[in-house]
Amino acid sequence: MAEHDERVAAGRENTMQTGPLGSTIHVLRADAGTIAALAGIDWNRSFSRVCLDPLRGLITLMTPSRLHEDLTDILARIVDAAGNAITGAARDLRHTRLRAPDDPPDTGMEPDCAFYLGERARAYRNALAEGEAAADAFLERTPLDLVVEAEITHGDESRIGRYADLGVRELWRLHGRKGTRDLRVEFLALRPGTMPRELAASEVLGGLTPDDICEAVDGVRLSVTIDEWTSAVARIVRRRRRASVRVRDEAPPYAARTG
Repeated sequence: MAEHDERVAAGRENTMQTGPLGSTIHVLRADAGTIAALAGIDWNRSFSRVCLDPLRGLITLMTPSRLHEDLTDILARIVDAAGNAITGAARDLRHTRLRAPDDPPDTGMEPDCAFYLGERARAYRNALAEGEAAADAFLERTPLDLVVEAEITHGDESRIGRYADLGVRELWRLHGRKGTRDLRVEFLALRPGTMPRELAASEVLGGLTPDDICEAVDGVRLSVTIDEWTSAVARIVRRRRRASVRVRDEAPPYAARTG
């Protein structure tokens, strides 16, 4: 009996994880029909982040820590400011559920940050001007340019592949630890049906690097005015633009063609 209780207790412990930023995360497995039925419950009354994924058979319930929410807000500011400066437009779609057209209603992935950039941001605005139905239809058929996740535990790493299957172009994954100032950012290029490819520089945001983002996070974290945090982002954008110009200037000319 004691052995049975230990096995049950161990099974229960495996459903709950504490993320590196201190968030409490429950990852449960169920069949697709059960998950579709659970989608009718307002889980957000107890958990502010809920993911019901019938394709993977996963129910993920998260109570984000203060650090998680702080980093999410900082990254949203950075991408918004950098996206506007580099691509001319950015649209934050945080708290939007991403799902395939044939997934049950109210299921899907809810990233910490989700963005359209450049032309897609402007196209989404045009759809939104037509009404909520047009905006929803646009979101369903148009993959996101960038998703940011502040905290992914080992039990939920499969969400990266799910984002790829949904057509997301790029994922920024933060690696932090509660109680420290250490932060590492990983850029991943996503393609449906393939393994994520680590990037040295962003393909959707003007060649910004993980080190650029870490620097901007430090600057925005300590900012108390709009001017301070926008200056922190503008600094990394200017540096990346100068580096890009320098690379073009130093590129060797094409060899003259001979007849």
